[in-house]
Amino acid sequence: MAENTTGALTDLIERLRRNEPGARRALLDRACGRLRRLASVILHGSFPALERRHSVDSIVHETWLRLVGALEQTQPPTLPDFFRLAAHKIRQVLLDLVEKERRLNARERPLDPAGSQGAPEPGTRTYDPARLALWTEFHNKVTELPDDQRTIFELHYYLDMPQTEIAAALGLHPRKVSYLWMAATETLGEIAG
Repeated sequence: MAENTTGALTDLIERLRRNEPGARRALLDRACGRLRRLASVILHGSFPALERRHSVDSIVHETWLRLVGALEQTQPPTLPDFFRLAAHKIRQVLLDLVEKERRLNARERPLDPAGSQGAPEPGTRTYDPARLALWTEFHNKVTELPDDQRTIFELHYYLDMPQTEIAAALGLHPRKVSYLWMAATETLGEIAG
């Protein structure tokens, strides 16, 4: 069975549930490629201000560490449950980095001797606070979606899983997956609108 199929990943989940040696490492190794693609898309698309201080590899590394810790505490019963856990950890890493960046920028901002805070010179701004706030709100709102919509959204958006693979993994008709995806994006789109 090919390493990248839903069946192979499901087998790794079953091995993990049976506490087989090496199953957790094999599952995380397999997930690393998806985590890297996902981190790249989200970093460049949603959090470009973080690119100055953080690489895709640093985001993947932190997500990996959090997943290792989480998998020591819990064993996801299904492949979709594993991907939901991974999506949650990616969101935590990105939102934590936003908060760290906000605190760092607040510390680095020079004080105006007259006591007023002027706008930074164009080209010296390290981030756009409005855009950062919008994306932070967006990623926080994902957790408020109804369970079925959130599952589809996390698997497709955060883990770059094709809708056909999601349908197979969840035992849903592809049209149902498409419907749930559209409902989730419509709800989340209201934030950006």
